[in-house]
Amino acid sequence: MKKIGIISGKGGVGKTSLVASLVSLAQKDPEINVITLDCDVDAPNLALILPPKSKEDILTHDTFTTKKARFLEEKCVNCKQCYDDHFCEFNALDWDESNNIPIINYLACEGCGACKVLCPEDAFEINPVKSGEIISYETDIGLPLIYGKTKLGSTTSGLLVSEVKQHATNLKEFNDANLILIDGPPGIGCPVIATVSGLDYIVAITEPTPSGLHDMKRAIEMVNQFNIPFGIVINKADLKSASQKQLNRYLEKAGFEILGRINFDLSIPKAMSYAEPVVDYAPESDASQAIKIIYNNLKLVLSTIN
Repeated sequence: MKKIGIISGKGGVGKTSLVASLVSLAQKDPEINVITLDCDVDAPNLALILPPKSKEDILTHDTFTTKKARFLEEKCVNCKQCYDDHFCEFNALDWDESNNIPIINYLACEGCGACKVLCPEDAFEINPVKSGEIISYETDIGLPLIYGKTKLGSTTSGLLVSEVKQHATNLKEFNDANLILIDGPPGIGCPVIATVSGLDYIVAITEPTPSGLHDMKRAIEMVNQFNIPFGIVINKADLKSASQKQLNRYLEKAGFEILGRINFDLSIPKAMSYAEPVVDYAPESDASQAIKIIYNNLKLVLSTIN
């Protein structure tokens, strides 16, 4: 089994659109049994392009990777020490003057436990709370999709990513799969680190813009810390700008492997409006042909990885 993650230093460069098309091509490949994960748990949207075959078959699993403080009013002696002495460094404690008790701001609470430790009356406790969901189903093109969705106010999206990856091993299709394709989060934070950990190969997609080049460099620096091989995909590769020349010079000097280039093609936003991978919506389009080349190059690269 080979595990591939598709990441981008910044959002909006075509990562999810590329993943959806690669998944569709893999599903049609007789040599491949693929499972797909969406680990962009703060904003998962791969399910929009790969909807379920049947809503009745959607499985939802609650996760409890976040901890929050809980106030125990029966133990409180209304001393106001927690508020006056600023127990909470995250400003999650306020004071209710009418009832003379502290109030916990759920969204601001980090579950650090300082209030529990410092309160002389033990009027606070720290408990796991629901932090998100893991959703799994068979897509309308006939392959499994698993994705995580972080609950508003939760701060442990990296842990949720790890749980999504672990959840995939429980699928009945897991033992027969020889490829896992992961739609990773943008950026270089904890969710991305949790995503790339343990992968066999990384695809970094970028675009010839100042922010695209800058953030791709940061993403590559992060991937190199894990010593994972990677290749580059350039979206909107024919964009006429000074940044295109800078990007080409950077890649030529660095000698990174280029898996492919996708020129600007209106077939991609049209396919998105119909919630389809572009390789299915417009299989003869320039973008689809470019993605097929990327898919074949990816298969060649994976055949060389032990």
